[in-house]
Amino acid sequence: MTWTAVVLLIVGTVFTVALQRESLRTLGQPLQSQGGQAVTHKAVGTPASATANTALNRSPPPPSFPRPTDYGVYALGDDSLTELRLLPGRPPDARVAVSAAFRLPGKVSLPNGHPEFIVFRRETTTNILEHAEVRVIARIAREFSAESAGKRLDDNDSWVIRNFSYPYRASPVPDSPEMYRLHSEDPTLQLPPGQYALILKSQSYYFSVEGAIVDPRQCIERVIITSGTFYSACKKP
Repeated sequence: MTWTAVVLLIVGTVFTVALQRESLRTLGQPLQSQGGQAVTHKAVGTPASATANTALNRSPPPPSFPRPTDYGVYALGDDSLTELRLLPGRPPDARVAVSAAFRLPGKVSLPNGHPEFIVFRRETTTNILEHAEVRVIARIAREFSAESAGKRLDDNDSWVIRNFSYPYRASPVPDSPEMYRLHSEDPTLQLPPGQYALILKSQSYYFSVEGAIVDPRQCIERVIITSGTFYSACKKP
């Protein structure tokens, strides 16, 4: 091989390598362009962590009714809560017409006769009621006995629970396992003005409905004779 041929071979080899490098560089440009678009698209999108944080920081909807903060039994009416007072002793069986006389624990007045009730107790999570009832509390207006004929009794200690009742049903309160809500089985029920007891198994809670007493079941008369104690309806409530 002559010196001229060697030179030509070297020159041709360098030229071929230069062409291949240019071709490889040109081929890589579309790939870089596509990669840049992909990166740009990813940057525009909302990160999954930001979406999760937004969901966590979103405030829960406000409750549809006021909720108590202390354990107890409450009447719910006119968008406000009124705590009920516990009556002494166990409520009588529904088959018993009239309970023993007792003293009212103090005035608990509701503005209307369409209340619902909120029961907030620690043991509610494992012991929720399905049914409850509201019974009439009657005033003993007079007592007839050998010692006192037609004597008017003191209102402080002359009240009885009668077996006239209104059935209520229980519904759970969302997100509050220690709380449930009681509502009348009759959505049109309006309790007449007077005194009542909410019966929850072995406990009874007192409340009253404001207004003039016109329901004759709210008044009773007691007759005591040697053979026993008897009750009769008042001539006027």
